[in-house]
Amino acid sequence: VELYAWTGRKHHEVYPQMVDILKNVWGCRRVMVDATGIGEPVASFLGKALSNRVRPFKFTQQSKSELGFNLLAAVNSGRLKLFAGDGSPEYQEVMRQLEKARADYRPNQTMNFYVDPAEGHDDLLMALALAVEATRDYAPKVAKGGARRE
Repeated sequence: VELYAWTGRKHHEVYPQMVDILKNVWGCRRVMVDATGIGEPVASFLGKALSNRVRPFKFTQQSKSELGFNLLAAVNSGRLKLFAGDGSPEYQEVMRQLEKARADYRPNQTMNFYVDPAEGHDDLLMALALAVEATRDYAPKVAKGGARRE
């Protein structure tokens, strides 16, 4: 797994690289894209470039709550495994965001999860949650075969 961060870059500057990474490098079968606000043009562009692989995700109180509960389920079931630390700035940042992550549980059985803005960003935390969401209904491939004849 690899983390990519294009901080301060214009969307149109990174579109070709994003498509190449998602389509040719990783061969992603499903890509969840934040389609809220400024993310909507990114989701639209990737939808055109990658067609049915792209699933736009609009953040609302309810959808973010479901995303958070699904992330917790993946962690608690052992389905989510993070890559080994490589000392890279991206690894250090994702670990910092995971350590700073907080959750507020509401009376209506929803939650909000975030990094307090005073402590930094939560972009990689949300990216991780979206990656988990993209894989939620995938099952691992199972080898099939018959008994070996000798």
